[in-house]
Amino acid sequence: MDRRKGTERIRAELDGIRTFRQLKERYPALAQAMIEREREKGQYAVNYSVQHSVGFQKPIEGQSWPCPGSDLCSTCSLSREMGGHCGGCDVEYFHRCQKHHCYSSCDTCGGGRHSPVAACCGRSPRREKWDEVFDIDVQPYAPPPILINCHLIPVIIPRIVKYGIPDSFPEIDAWAVPVHKVMNLKGEFRSSDIKDFLGLPKDRKLILSTSAPDNYMEMLWKKGEFLDYQGHGIDYWFPAHFSIYDNDSKYYQFANAKRQQINAFRARSQFVWFRLGEHIPIEFLNPIRNAPSVLISCQQLYSPFNRRILEQEARIADEWFPTSTSFFLIRHKSLPSFQENRVIYEINTRWLMTGVVGRDIDNKPVKSMSIGDILVSNLREVMKILSTRC
Repeated sequence: MDRRKGTERIRAELDGIRTFRQLKERYPALAQAMIEREREKGQYAVNYSVQHSVGFQKPIEGQSWPCPGSDLCSTCSLSREMGGHCGGCDVEYFHRCQKHHCYSSCDTCGGGRHSPVAACCGRSPRREKWDEVFDIDVQPYAPPPILINCHLIPVIIPRIVKYGIPDSFPEIDAWAVPVHKVMNLKGEFRSSDIKDFLGLPKDRKLILSTSAPDNYMEMLWKKGEFLDYQGHGIDYWFPAHFSIYDNDSKYYQFANAKRQQINAFRARSQFVWFRLGEHIPIEFLNPIRNAPSVLISCQQLYSPFNRRILEQEARIADEWFPTSTSFFLIRHKSLPSFQENRVIYEINTRWLMTGVVGRDIDNKPVKSMSIGDILVSNLREVMKILSTRC
């Protein structure tokens, strides 16, 4: 067998493998090699952070001290003012942290092996400013219900306007666009008419999604309430979606959970976010309990640990919110289960992300069709799957 035919045969066999478990069963050596490579990449990222971030450098004698663990709770605003809902930097979090030390001038933390984030530790000099978030009183927030007929909401971006995709799907009455595709970091829209910018007919609804980089969230926190969404052709908009991941400090998670509620009210969003993470008690979200349109993010939860958190959150949300509350799910490969009478909308990016690189909805390469035709085919496939909802 010549080299070309051998390569084609290998590709054909690998195309038939859909999961890592199948790869491990058929080619255990290859699977192990992939695991080792990912482990090396992870260690490289950690080493790079240690070498290139002041916060990760070796502690300087007299200017640092071991993480105080639960001793920090006695000085934390969450512990003092909220009945100890936050357990602080406990032993379990301490073992996940990269630094294991606090600094007298620290204003960033890389705990949990992610990029440093501002003031996510209760000892930060910026904590006084962040404490102001907890002093803001958030009244119960219940904006009017959203009027959308089709339960599938595809995400579109400006680069596909040339294909005229919405014209092929008159039954889809609402589309979503990520904020970083239509706005810059100064809060300036890239067009006076975003629907026209996206090639979206005037009779369709347009939703502005804030599933976007963190720097956009901070911009929306500062400017969101002053932005003229409707004046630029946007019908509905998410509140800013501040990160609440299991490897962030608990103080940071609570602060961002509160900021999401505050921003929804200030920006007059028709949606609210539901996110508990590992530590936030459901009572912390009481102000949004009667909101009719709730966002639940299923993205970036790829590990079994994170999937378990999502499944638990979905169960709690389904029991806690009234059955009249509609859930809007930011699509992942699989969705959690809900009550049969719960109205579920799916905000789907998969059809787009695979289509623009010439792949079908199952992420298999398609060489016999144009990108435009692949996108239409992908969306029709998603419509078929969700036909009972539309």
